Amino acid sequence: MYYKNLIVLIILNFYLTSSSFSQDFISIKSKSNLRAGPGKQYPINWTLKLRNMPVRVLEKNSIYTKVELYDGTQGWVWNATVSKNKFFIIIKDSFIVDKDLNKLALVKKNVLFDQVRCGERISSKLYCKVNKNGIKGYLLKNSVWGISQP
Repeated sequence: MYYKNLIVLIILNFYLTSSSFSQDFISIKSKSNLRAGPGKQYPINWTLKLRNMPVRVLEKNSIYTKVELYDGTQGWVWNATVSKNKFFIIIKDSFIVDKDLNKLALVKKNVLFDQVRCGERISSKLYCKVNKNGIKGYLLKNSVWGISQP
């Protein structure tokens, strides 16, 4: 019986920490402490205040999730402070363009967008369809972060 439980725990641990989470994104729903480890006994490295900021899931347990920020920073957040809602963040100043690549608006780094649809090809480049403050158009996919790869 002991070995059976041990095997189940090993398989469960492998499943929960496997790379299957590596392309999953979630978002910060409220102020969250980014800790050095999965528990209150670990120091707080950063406090995340940007609501809806996308983060990549690296590992997960029943109380904490290890995440990566768009700049590569990693740490653990309490599960109650995250959401499965999908957003992406602009990682470099970019233009929203129309289908003819006419510039409609400049979007500065760190602006958040709801995920609409990404992967549309215009002039051999991939774009994300967006709608921000009534401006509808497309952003280059390589200028955003927080989108799962197919």
